[in-house]
Amino acid sequence: MNFEPQLPNWGYELAQKKLDILIKYHSWLKETGIKTGLISQKNDQFIWDEFIVHSLYFSIIFQELEIKNKTIFDLGTGGGIPGIPLAITSNNLISLIDIKESRINELIRLKNILNLDNIKPTLEDANKTIVKEGLFVSRCYISTENALNLLKNKENSTYVVSSADKETEYDSEKFHVKHLNFYINKEDLRHIDVITVK
Repeated sequence: MNFEPQLPNWGYELAQKKLDILIKYHSWLKETGIKTGLISQKNDQFIWDEFIVHSLYFSIIFQELEIKNKTIFDLGTGGGIPGIPLAITSNNLISLIDIKESRINELIRLKNILNLDNIKPTLEDANKTIVKEGLFVSRCYISTENALNLLKNKENSTYVVSSADKETEYDSEKFHVKHLNFYINKEDLRHIDVITVK
């Protein structure tokens, strides 16, 4: 079976001109990502839908928030998910945070392979990064509930995190949480929470 990467309607304008580099990243995940343990064994379609397309929605969110030329911290990035697709489709600097040196070394090599100047692989504990104020993303590192707990004493921070299918209860005097639903393909619905500290 031949793999044909497709973009959902919501991501076409954002990613169509970047499709070649997204496919190159997909190939890197399938080969190097699996071989080095950055991701587990997955088929081509799963890697495309769950890692590439899902990550593109983070870029859509930052575009809607009019976030440009800022540093965004991808916490617990692993294989660069969602940070690499976010970097490919935006002009923000993406700081790829991970605690494992082997992952950071692979991401440094990937930076050179993809010729991405707007990523910065950083060896750091994500729990120490989130105590700063700023813009944060994560796909699997932390839940919405845990992010709310870690951000409760912060100001001027936004955290975009993959979430469960139901909305999370939160202190509306301290936070605004926007729960978004989107399809990564014709059948699979995914969810992201955009947490803004008031």
